[in-house]
Amino acid sequence: MVTRRLLTLLAVTLLLAGCASRERRYAEANEQGLAAAGFQKRVADTPAKMAHLQTLIQRKILVYKVKERLVYVWADAQMCQCLYIGYETQYQEYARLALDDKLERERRTAVEENEAAGLFSETWGPDY
Repeated sequence: MVTRRLLTLLAVTLLLAGCASRERRYAEANEQGLAAAGFQKRVADTPAKMAHLQTLIQRKILVYKVKERLVYVWADAQMCQCLYIGYETQYQEYARLALDDKLERERRTAVEENEAAGLFSETWGPDY
C-alpha cells in the first residue's frame, strides 16, 4: 500500500515537472521569436509594474489600440517577469518567422518520413 502511494506520488511529481518544463520551453521559444522580430522587452522591475503585468492575459499576443496605433503585447509574469511590446512591423515579422519555422519543421518531418519509408522498403522489399 505504501509502495503504491509512493509510486503514485512519484508519477504525479514527474508529470508536473514535465508540464513545467514544456511551459518554460514554450515561453522561451516565444520570447526568442519576439526578440528576433524586434519586439522590445520591458522588465517588471517595480511592484507596480509587476502588479499590472499580472492583470494581463499571459503568454498570448494581444492587440491594444493606443493613440490610434495598434500595439502588440505579450506578457509573462511567471517566467521572465516581463512583457514584450511591438507594433505592426514587429508583429508581421514575428508572423513571418513563425511561418518560416513551421515550414522548416514540416520539411524536416517529410525528409525523416521519406528516409524511414526508404529503410522500410530496403529491409522488407517492395512487396512488404
